[in-house]
Amino acid sequence: MSAHAAVVRPAQGKNGIVSNALEAASRKSGEAGCAGDTLVPDVSLSVLNRDARLFSGLTFDRFRSALAPLGPSMVAIGAIAGGRPVGLAIGPCEGGEAELLSVAVSPAERNRGIGLGLLQAWQGEAASRGAATMVARYNETIPGRPAFEALAAEASWSAPVEDGLIVLGRAGAMAEAAGAWRTIDLRLSSPNLYDYAPVELSGADASAVEAYLAQPAAAGMLGPVALAQTMAPAFSTLIRRQGVLVGWVLAAEVERSGAIELAIGGERAIRYLEAFLDPAYWHSGITIGAYHHCYARQAALLGPKSVAVYYTNPSKPRMVAITRRRFASIADRIETILAVRRGGVPLSPPRQIPSSLTMKGSIHEHRST
Repeated sequence: MSAHAAVVRPAQGKNGIVSNALEAASRKSGEAGCAGDTLVPDVSLSVLNRDARLFSGLTFDRFRSALAPLGPSMVAIGAIAGGRPVGLAIGPCEGGEAELLSVAVSPAERNRGIGLGLLQAWQGEAASRGAATMVARYNETIPGRPAFEALAAEASWSAPVEDGLIVLGRAGAMAEAAGAWRTIDLRLSSPNLYDYAPVELSGADASAVEAYLAQPAAAGMLGPVALAQTMAPAFSTLIRRQGVLVGWVLAAEVERSGAIELAIGGERAIRYLEAFLDPAYWHSGITIGAYHHCYARQAALLGPKSVAVYYTNPSKPRMVAITRRRFASIADRIETILAVRRGGVPLSPPRQIPSSLTMKGSIHEHRST
């Protein structure tokens, strides 16, 4: 049994959403088995700590750096059979929510109930660390989607729901599309009300950012102060209305990886981390104007074929609709992100773990010298 749940998160300074999503879309996964399948008789499950590099072949490349050392928020469950690592479930638990990054079983040990045991053990450990809710996010086109959804359903997770969009497009074409929208064209021709400023924050700006981040509309965002060391100022902007800060678009240059090279053909890419606008001005369409400004600058600095990548949060249905209507037709790629969720679960041992799967202590008990 094997299923990968690649998390696609709104950008929060933790590796970035784009590479995780592309990693998911570019890898192959095996098929999930059912709880009633024949079980491996000598499998044990362990809560991992400190160093989990023995299991590095059982998760996405993107997450391997998190295996040594395992951070205090990381929940990792390993499966051992015959003294060998054969499965891994991993994901962070913070602020009352646990996020499953991946769950996988080696090909030789699939279809024997190990994946279900891993997932339920991970749930139990996350709950013991205070997780009231759990979530896994993944691309709708990921090859292992049926496998993972079957596994999640077996463990009583919710049915999949849409959780946002990831868009990859050429900066020149994206700027042209945004500028051609009539509302934005009018704004661009009358720049006195709104302007797009360099990311240079005064004391008053920093206070405004703090107040905005306390609003529900900014849930999950970090803002230009916290992201100052992450963002690329040349491709970011502050949105000002008559000189007063009302929002921002923040971006960072994407490091190349095998998955990104495959998706964008080796061009340089800019990931748009956050876009926020004071809800009082949502009707203005000025967020698209800010994207136009950033895309146009990217096209000028990196070339019109450089890639712009951004995530649209489903909590902003108007932006999702605009994205589908305005950008989907010109994007190189648009991915719908799905999510499955679950409420808190009892402490370990988790429910319905097959009796032949036993929980042990640290994986260091099983390491060979």
